[in-house]
Amino acid sequence: MADPALPDLAALHRHLLSVIAEATAIAMAHYRPGRRTSAEIIWKEGGSPVTGADLAVDAFLARALPEGIPLAYHSEERPESWQGAARAAYVVDPIDGTRNFMEGGEAWCLVVGVVSGGVPVAGVLAVPAQNQVFSAWRGGGAWLNGAPLGPIAAPAGALRATGPRSALDLLAGRIGRPLEQAAAVPALAHRLLAPVKGQADLALARGGGHDWDIAAAHAILAECGGTLARIDGQPLTYTLAGGTLPPLMAGGTALIDKIRPTLLTDSA
Repeated sequence: MADPALPDLAALHRHLLSVIAEATAIAMAHYRPGRRTSAEIIWKEGGSPVTGADLAVDAFLARALPEGIPLAYHSEERPESWQGAARAAYVVDPIDGTRNFMEGGEAWCLVVGVVSGGVPVAGVLAVPAQNQVFSAWRGGGAWLNGAPLGPIAAPAGALRATGPRSALDLLAGRIGRPLEQAAAVPALAHRLLAPVKGQADLALARGGGHDWDIAAAHAILAECGGTLARIDGQPLTYTLAGGTLPPLMAGGTALIDKIRPTLLTDSA
């Protein structure tokens, strides 16, 4: 059943692109290529960092996104928003790859997905240091800097995978074939698009991610003939309750469907 709060998805896509462009400018004001950020750095409980740029981007998105199209707002930086699945919600990581941003790297990204009925229906992922903006909406295709993206290419030869070595070893053991390690991408949301960019056949993530890390990338993958799935083969669900996710894999749907039967386990 369609969510009555959800607007025309093409209009939603245009709104996401407009807002992410302004949010990118906020982040770039604090970004110094190859050098430490000019933003204040705060260390959260547990040892993960957040910068003044993360918080400034989040403050802007929390206002601008619902102001243009009023949906619920769910963000990494707002624990009070982790209240479970709304019928339709923005799912935001203001800066994914904060450490990479802090040190002047190029992999960090701004991430806004939209989840409705537990399913990602639209997303935009900006990689400002690489001048790339990926976006998609359900049934409308996927785009890179306004140009349509084609389907994910089928693997040629040995399977290439990017992600933590532990995740590669786990998957290789379950499918019974070696994986060639592709270049690392430290920002999870950005890494999940490695198959879309042709940088790897599979993108892997160890357990511990969150809905805000993956919703936008999931929407983009789906419009490129791709799939985001749990490595154990079980269904992937979005609860928007702040909990952590199990190990994940992203790649072309044909490839994921081929290896999925070897992954199914009785564990959650």
